[in-house]
Amino acid sequence: MATDPAVPQKHAVLFHGKCTEYLALWLSNLTLTILTLGIYSAWATVHRRRYFYQNTEIDGDRFTYHGRPLDILQGRIIVIAALILLLILSATMPDFVVIFILVFLALMPWLIINRWRYNALMSRYRGQQFNYHCRPARAYWSLYLCPLLLFIAWYLVVSIVGLVASDCESLTRSLVLAGLALVMFIIGLAVVKGMVTTLYYSLYINNMLFANRRFKADLIRRDFIKMVLISILIIMPFIIAAGLMIDSLFLTLLYAMLFAGDWQMSLALMMGNITRLTMILMVLLVGSRISTAWLSVAQRNDILNKTRLGENIQLKSTAHPLAFIGLMLTNSLLVIFTFGLGTPLAEIRLARYLAQTTVLEGNLALLNVGN
Repeated sequence: MATDPAVPQKHAVLFHGKCTEYLALWLSNLTLTILTLGIYSAWATVHRRRYFYQNTEIDGDRFTYHGRPLDILQGRIIVIAALILLLILSATMPDFVVIFILVFLALMPWLIINRWRYNALMSRYRGQQFNYHCRPARAYWSLYLCPLLLFIAWYLVVSIVGLVASDCESLTRSLVLAGLALVMFIIGLAVVKGMVTTLYYSLYINNMLFANRRFKADLIRRDFIKMVLISILIIMPFIIAAGLMIDSLFLTLLYAMLFAGDWQMSLALMMGNITRLTMILMVLLVGSRISTAWLSVAQRNDILNKTRLGENIQLKSTAHPLAFIGLMLTNSLLVIFTFGLGTPLAEIRLARYLAQTTVLEGNLALLNVGN
């Protein structure tokens, strides 16, 4: 039967990784990294990436990764040498520490885009390279200057409202202004983080190429600001619940001080405090995990659904927030209760889910992969 040209071809992403295979690789990487005092970590990184690349398939072909361990090791040695130099300077010439840190921070955007370019050049599909081209000036604007200006503006606005609230003689007016400052703090945080996230992903995607085709993503700042604001609202009930539990924790500590002469009562109260403190940390951990998982899947869906390769390939993501939150929560429990040994299973489950919820629409033959 002939294919209807009006209906775009859909190509599912398949992941063929298996837990038993990856567990063996993960354990060998971990063991050799420990035995070599971290030197083997460069080889471990390459082996891990190759495993996930070679087990990811689109339209009958799989990705390949050609990174060289010595290149990665060289970069890590430079970072370690810089940290050692910083420690030496802090002990012998503390006046130069600030200069050294400023120089290192000034190089960060350049280092980031070069790392992106290296990973792109080492990645291939159907024998064709990915690539990454970005002007350093744009990287410095997106990663440093614009986020700094946004943060300064946010800080000044919230600080001014807070100062006005503290100088008010009327208690009612002070409380109203304090509440306004809190609302502006939350909204400002969402605006700053949303805009910075948009700049970051736009910088990464819109400078990425495959063969002779460029990736293009028309990301909208307003959408990312809304997503960050919703993620903040998701975690707020958990923060409030933890705050209420902290109040009762302080009250229990006060009782412990009053009954200091009765060691049995004090011990019972302190044991109750340990349990309550554990509960507070668990509430915050679960809330943070749910909030970050929702934000991750919302941003992923938005980014992929707005990303095209060339003129005829459209990326799609169908990840469901509740399913992704459940996956991340169970993965966290798996890693915690196995003392980290469940990490390979968690990584395989995540990779499999992300592959199952990713689709490419369009004719891949039009990519001119033979060129």
